[in-house]
Amino acid sequence: MSLVPILRLVVSAVPLFFLGVSGCAHNRVDLSAYAPQGPFPGGSTMQRSFVVAPLADHRFRFFEYGSTGMVDTVGWGEGTGTLYTPQNIPNHVSTALVTQFRAYGMHVSYDPKVRCRIGGRRGHPEVSVTGSVRGVVLCGSILDYQFEFDHPRVVFGFISTLDMAAGASLSAQASLHLFLVRARSGRILWEGVETSSREKGGIRPPHLKRQAVAYLDQTLSRVLAKSARAMSGATK
Repeated sequence: MSLVPILRLVVSAVPLFFLGVSGCAHNRVDLSAYAPQGPFPGGSTMQRSFVVAPLADHRFRFFEYGSTGMVDTVGWGEGTGTLYTPQNIPNHVSTALVTQFRAYGMHVSYDPKVRCRIGGRRGHPEVSVTGSVRGVVLCGSILDYQFEFDHPRVVFGFISTLDMAAGASLSAQASLHLFLVRARSGRILWEGVETSSREKGGIRPPHLKRQAVAYLDQTLSRVLAKSARAMSGATK
């Protein structure tokens, strides 16, 4: 076989290779360390000490009890495609919850070795706790944690028009299903589902992806405020 066709094939494949590599790089976002938001939203916080277990990842499961297969997906949008993060989303949301609840003055600690198994059927949940823990544990799952970022973009090789023009629109959704349970018996002391959804237009560069991540965590902070208030009110 002549070397000419082979060389032509190699030469034509090189731009496609760089295009693929560039696409992966442009579709990566990094989750920043969560910064607690504002004071406690009215009333007094629950004073009982409790442990937070890692939240399960039930996103994209439509309120079924089961893990997601899209573990690194954090956003998408028209012109941007699917956006991924190398960070562990359940760990990020779990530690954000602890950070925010501590800022509210709640007596909370985080133990990544504790595990909660959420089962049963919708409307009749069952929670079991394993690990070296006594007292009260906050278990739960992430039902939603994502942003949609619509922005026209053209990618060629290492060049992307993302962050080069204005007119982006951004929305974010977050939702948690939480259970406050007695570790030994699994008795549910409180259960709650809190959700927040926000959107805004006219997002301008630079650092559009960084703005999207910050907006998502601001949306999460609203969910955490609602959860802390509901849990504190129900356990007085």
